[in-house]
Amino acid sequence: MALSSTIVSLGTIVGIYAILALGLNLKFGYTGLLDIGHVAFYLVGAYVTALLVLPPASEQAFASYILGLNWPWLPAIAVGTLAAGVVGMLVALPAIRLREDYLAIAVLGISVILQRIVQTEGWLANGPGSLRGFDQPFRTQFPLPGDTLAAAALFGFVVFVLWTGATYALARVDTGRESGGRESEFADSDSRPPAEVRSDGGDRSDSGVRPDGGVTAGRTISGPGMRGKIVDSLLALTTLGIGYGAARSARTPTGETERRALLGVGALFGLAAGIVAWLAFEWWLGLVVLAAALAVFYGVRERHVPTAGAITATVAFVAMLLTGGSSTVLLVFLGAISLFTWVFGGVAVVRRYSDLSAREFAIALGLAVAFVAAFLPLIVLGGGGGDESSSIGLLLTLGLLGAFLYGIYYLGVNWSRDSPENAGGGGDGGSVTARSVGSDAAFVRIVGVGALWLFVLRYFGMANVTPFQLGGVSAVAYNTVENLLWLVVFQGGTVTFDAAAFDFARFLLVLTLTSLAVAYYLSELTVDSPFGRVLKAIREDEDVATSLGKNSFGYKVQSMMLGSAMAGFAGGLTAIYYQSLVHTMFVPRVTFVAFLILIIGGTANNRGMILGAVIYWAFQRATADVAGFFPTAMQSSIQALRLAFIGALLIIILYYRPEGLWGEKLAVGGESE
Repeated sequence: MALSSTIVSLGTIVGIYAILALGLNLKFGYTGLLDIGHVAFYLVGAYVTALLVLPPASEQAFASYILGLNWPWLPAIAVGTLAAGVVGMLVALPAIRLREDYLAIAVLGISVILQRIVQTEGWLANGPGSLRGFDQPFRTQFPLPGDTLAAAALFGFVVFVLWTGATYALARVDTGRESGGRESEFADSDSRPPAEVRSDGGDRSDSGVRPDGGVTAGRTISGPGMRGKIVDSLLALTTLGIGYGAARSARTPTGETERRALLGVGALFGLAAGIVAWLAFEWWLGLVVLAAALAVFYGVRERHVPTAGAITATVAFVAMLLTGGSSTVLLVFLGAISLFTWVFGGVAVVRRYSDLSAREFAIALGLAVAFVAAFLPLIVLGGGGGDESSSIGLLLTLGLLGAFLYGIYYLGVNWSRDSPENAGGGGDGGSVTARSVGSDAAFVRIVGVGALWLFVLRYFGMANVTPFQLGGVSAVAYNTVENLLWLVVFQGGTVTFDAAAFDFARFLLVLTLTSLAVAYYLSELTVDSPFGRVLKAIREDEDVATSLGKNSFGYKVQSMMLGSAMAGFAGGLTAIYYQSLVHTMFVPRVTFVAFLILIIGGTANNRGMILGAVIYWAFQRATADVAGFFPTAMQSSIQALRLAFIGALLIIILYYRPEGLWGEKLAVGGESE
């Protein structure tokens, strides 16, 4: 199996836990409510959703549970989300009114009680056995392509989501900021309004964005010069020209007439999509699609962005229908957007770390290569003929890993002294302390780039070792193509147009990331609204907020409801993903994982929740890969050590960066920074 399938599965888990952490961030990060029983609402959402979508228990063998209403997934998740919010309100009402620290005790007790009830009461949700027997949404339509209207509609939905996301990413690239003569880096603008006040006192009017979409005087979306033009050509090619053109249009001033015309296009698209959903599935789903399309087009500033998704989705839908479910059509659209993610990701990394020199990028690559090389003795000798060679390989690997960790520590300690900008004794007149802090931060960024290099080595290098041993160069080529075109799976072991398909795992990833985007957008609207500002005021000083006439108790209860509902929504997605629920999935450790994600990313920063989830689950996957290099008898012990490593990671972050990697999103002049 290509490594891309593992990444797809990992991405789905990351999306679910990011939503779970967003709910906790609203309660703890923005309001200051210590909810150490967050998993209780995760459990409520998951079980209520599953019990609603299950068929009656009488139709199941060896199963006993209540409800079993055979509902569709969408209303079931909505009810599960609402139920989790109501439970959060019922817990918060007495606990917060008495004393705030009682809330932590109450929610922890509720989480343990609910888990015990699910475990012991067999009539409720099958007791200690797993609750299973429910189908995943639209599962019978996969793999795509298909020759039915439903299959074409699902393909159109996937294309709409992917092209809207790609166009949005291109439209939000900052082409204007220069730093030290280097190319500008990506703007942290996914939560910034156009009139945002920046840390240097400037606003977006001085960002260099031109009326022609940011290409004046050789400036392209990707950067100045010939290299920028080449990369822009790749971006245009991989978005089939539609996404790139719409992104440039979204970067230009839009008149009221044009905005209304785009809104009309959105209304027509929503009406057509709703009719298709009605005919292909259910009438109520058509209404939901219509309402969602209108909300997207009405709610965004840059209406060119969803317009690009609508145009591309319409073309893909019609092409799929006319060709009777052609794999070539699927490969053209999904293969192109797969390549876009690599091109855009590469540009994003280069520009995000534009302050690092080529030498520092090379050092980061050296760190990644050194880490991989540390396992070579175990790989070579571990596959030998006896325990003696395996033991020698293990000892050598442990020694090299120790040397590698010491090397990281030595470089970090001495980086401020040996780095080029400090070699001349600080001719810029800055203090030694300021230079040391800046250099330490630079070294941390180098380690981050090294982690990215390690991903590249693992994904495109080490992933091809086993295919080469089994099938030679042809197997390596097949594996590489599958990893590059990660949204496409090739059936039958051959890379041909007719073998291209889109399986349910990838559809579930698109569905989960779409849900994450909606949850993130709603979270940003909430915390940037007057309601969110009151929450932060209560967190900082409740007495001051009360003296200004704010009902602190009411705001806390509402925060508890919203955060718990978001956890319930994550629980519903979990039920879809696993197709089976058991009480051991909802232990208190889940809450502390959510807290760890929050601490890594940064409290009171919604983007930080996504970053924290990515880092945590990437670490989990990395430790599983590392354990695979060790002898079988030691693998379980190595994986058990991941808890110790996670604890060490938490201590390091709390000591060196207690605000998290990205920290709290501040506000200047009433706008987000």
